[in-house]
Amino acid sequence: MDHYELLGIRRSASVAEIKRAYQKLARQLHPDLNPGDPVAADRFQSVSRAFEVLSDPQRRGQYDRGEAVPPPPRPPDVGFQGFDFSAEVRVGALDYREFIDGVLRPSPTSESDASRGEDLEQVAEVSFEEAFHGAVRRAHLMRLDPCSGCGGSGELPFNPRPCPACGGSGQVRASRGRMIFTRRCAECGGAGTVGRRSCSRCAGEGRLMQSEWIEVHIPPGIEDGARLRVGGAGNAGRRGGPPGDFALVVQVAPHPFYRRDGEDLHCQIPITITEAALGAHVEVPTPDGSMTIEVPAGTQTGQRFRLRKRGFPRLGEKVRGDLFVEALVWVPPVGDDESRRLLAEFARRNPHDPRAERNLSRFAGAKE
Repeated sequence: MDHYELLGIRRSASVAEIKRAYQKLARQLHPDLNPGDPVAADRFQSVSRAFEVLSDPQRRGQYDRGEAVPPPPRPPDVGFQGFDFSAEVRVGALDYREFIDGVLRPSPTSESDASRGEDLEQVAEVSFEEAFHGAVRRAHLMRLDPCSGCGGSGELPFNPRPCPACGGSGQVRASRGRMIFTRRCAECGGAGTVGRRSCSRCAGEGRLMQSEWIEVHIPPGIEDGARLRVGGAGNAGRRGGPPGDFALVVQVAPHPFYRRDGEDLHCQIPITITEAALGAHVEVPTPDGSMTIEVPAGTQTGQRFRLRKRGFPRLGEKVRGDLFVEALVWVPPVGDDESRRLLAEFARRNPHDPRAERNLSRFAGAKE
């Protein structure tokens, strides 16, 4: 059944109306007041579920939009085993059913206590160059700000008057035999007077959804997956509590040429077979521009050259890593007879066998 129909309220009902409807039904249906009545127990569970959803503005919005609303953490069950409530007791306007309801439900002060606002989070992808030099990202936030109508309290004042529930004393009492139970009045919170009403603008939530753009500075040297936190940029706190924070999760796009390892960078430079054999000066691209390195004669594939302080900046420091350049010897295709003849002559003049030098035959399997 629809949650609003279960509580017997309009879809535009305020938070205060929702609470009053739930209190009325809970006094009638609670299992401790209807022992052995499965119908009352089922209805009480349905009513409680409806109240849990509709009393929370965020969950109520999800329900109104037709979205799935996950169940909240279940509070511990409270029973009355060992207590004798067989006789009805009245002190003023309070009967034993109202006394039980006051024990079952948490004190209203727990709802009005200040609490910290929720944190917000977004993901931003930055390029390799932006991570190297630093950048500024604009983030569009949809967050809850304090209601301007009630200042974030969720309530508005009006002319105070004595609380009708406790007669202005701030406390209500019930007795059984020689036992007297005293508790703070739930209607006035123990003040003895009522002089506030729920804010119609925010439905008693004390917060309203607002849109805002903020700028987040991405420092040089940021790593993939880093979180940049902006304090106080999350949702406003409840009842005057501190706001939450906003976190921007940075995803650094990979570079097509460099591979990053902390502050160090790695790359591969192809060199010709003649450059590797005779030695040469080779131009290498670096994040700071091109740089010429000397490739010695006899350079082999996989040989690395270290360029100090040409790597990535270290986050928060004026220190940089190194750039490691790996040689990749390129063998050209041979398409003419003259080239084949020259290569054959080169092999005859240089009868060097690198496989024999490494004694690879020792790894061969035994012959049968």
